[in-house]
Amino acid sequence: MRKYTTYVGMDVHARSIEASAIDVETGEVFGRSFGNSPTAADVAEWLEALPQPLYCAYESGCTGFVLARGLRELGFDCDVIAVSTLPRSTKDKKQKCDKLDARAIRREIANPDSGYSVVWVPDEKTEAERDLVRCYRVAVDAAKHAKQRLLMFLLRHGRVWDERTGAGRPKKAWTRDFEKWLDSISFAEPSAERAFAAYRRQVREACQEAKALKAEVRELAARPEHRPYVDALTCLKGMEVENAILARVEIGDFSRFGSGRKVSCWLGTVPADGSSGESGKHGKITKAGDRYLRRALVEGYSGIATWKSGKKAVPKGAEPSAACQSIAARASERLYGRYSHLTAERHKNANKAKVAVVNELVRWIWVIGFQVQDEQRGEGAAA
Repeated sequence: MRKYTTYVGMDVHARSIEASAIDVETGEVFGRSFGNSPTAADVAEWLEALPQPLYCAYESGCTGFVLARGLRELGFDCDVIAVSTLPRSTKDKKQKCDKLDARAIRREIANPDSGYSVVWVPDEKTEAERDLVRCYRVAVDAAKHAKQRLLMFLLRHGRVWDERTGAGRPKKAWTRDFEKWLDSISFAEPSAERAFAAYRRQVREACQEAKALKAEVRELAARPEHRPYVDALTCLKGMEVENAILARVEIGDFSRFGSGRKVSCWLGTVPADGSSGESGKHGKITKAGDRYLRRALVEGYSGIATWKSGKKAVPKGAEPSAACQSIAARASERLYGRYSHLTAERHKNANKAKVAVVNELVRWIWVIGFQVQDEQRGEGAAA
């Protein structure tokens, strides 16, 4: 028996919303176009006139969760559907408009056998914290790109940093010695000199912005509601404070996942599966989930080949529980052993092995986060 009488599919844009509804008991179809940047209250006024109870949904995208939260506050059941789980036929790709998209969503949510997935809708506080951590990741990338542009400019002009240590090893760039070397560079052409100065200024500003945001992210990680999770997750090798708080705000409620595999699917680190009849093969990872956390975890494990076996020491100032330390120690040993097995014994490509390790790492993150969440609830109940 159906829970709802009316199902409403919405195609949401920045300044317009196209809605299509159906009463599954009578088969009657309703439609409405909203313009002039409609709000949740505007949509709710129309929804109230439809047969109740009612369920509505729209696909995930750049419009975020404002409409879903607004409709929920007004008493309507509204979800955001993962766009990757909505089927698209060849006809849909050739004929595309807002009305057709709204109807397609309506058909999916009204179909009891549909396989679509809904996106977790965070509250405003969680989304704001997520935005701050993501902003830091963007600032780090901006600083990296600014440095690359400066180095490429110098390379085009035949200026290459090639200083070496007393042992003959190349010195690293972006150190004090490197900055002194940059100060010694000059160009005969005034235009090149101005371009060089502009590139250096961009690097300084980008690095200052990244540094300032890093301090804010660390301050966020030290808040009472986040610190237990951060302390526990930093016991994992390859997990620093910035990655730990990123995992915390991106996952949010760890209990929303029923298994570790569902977390891997959400992160997009599981291989694509293609099978037909008796033939079948695995492809590249789906990359269907959270790109910020996926990339951060892969980068955090870029040096796994040089790690030593054994557990990671508890970071200074962290106070994880004994249970979380035990889980983290088992996880680190397991992940290092898996990487060594894949590269040394099965001769897998190092990058593929690293991604396979991250695919398992996110499951350990979920286990530790779930453990911390249970501990926090236990302390709250005791209080």
